[in-house]
Amino acid sequence: MKSAAAEAGVGRIANKRPVQPIANSVEQVVAPAAIERALFIYQQLQERAQSVVLQARKILTQHIYGMVDRGERDEQRLTVGGLAHLKGVERDHAIKSAQDAPSNARRSRRVSDAI
Repeated sequence: MKSAAAEAGVGRIANKRPVQPIANSVEQVVAPAAIERALFIYQQLQERAQSVVLQARKILTQHIYGMVDRGERDEQRLTVGGLAHLKGVERDHAIKSAQDAPSNARRSRRVSDAI
């Protein structure tokens, strides 16, 4: 026969941990920290225009949150994975500064000079 205290759950410690708060902490704390750390390292390696840094932040954010979605929880692995991905993007498709892009006037001048 169970006591009234045992039936009410008094004195019992719940061993179950909610799964969702851990995932939220990764998405709200670990991933943003990894993005900021990777971006800091990226900026320290070479001086870059602000538009390039903004593009890099977008690329890092998408990639690091993708890693989190696939189950990665370690901040250092997220940082290194983000930097490796960013380096690959730079190698395959140069991240261009807005200042490097030719303006319409320069483009039209080149076209008229060629004709």
